[in-house]
Amino acid sequence: MSRVLVIDDESTIGIVLRMAFDEKGHETVVAEDGRSGIELALSEHPDAIVLDLMMPCVNGYDVLDALRDADGMEQVPVLVLTAVALTREHARCLSAGADAVMTKPFDPRDVVEALDDLLVASRR
Repeated sequence: MSRVLVIDDESTIGIVLRMAFDEKGHETVVAEDGRSGIELALSEHPDAIVLDLMMPCVNGYDVLDALRDADGMEQVPVLVLTAVALTREHARCLSAGADAVMTKPFDPRDVVEALDDLLVASRR
């Protein structure tokens, strides 16, 4: 199916999402911080990215900026997962270049479904 990059500093989330995406036939790569997430995105060329917002050193906004400025990454769908449930924060994510925002805690099946929808839309 598709190659998905999960960027989240909580290893448990990476494991849970890898299992959920792999179960649906996706190939999943996990980065545990923003810096390695940017590097993996540029080297692995994922079809879609799931991105944590609140990470130390390089946060989700910095990752979004780097990805949207990188050649070939402008159109890759990005789904932000965040513990911040504020509407204005979700709007900020979308204006920064995210394609969708979901709040933690989450059901992994909902994340897979949302990302699949983004993938379908990006292929049109």
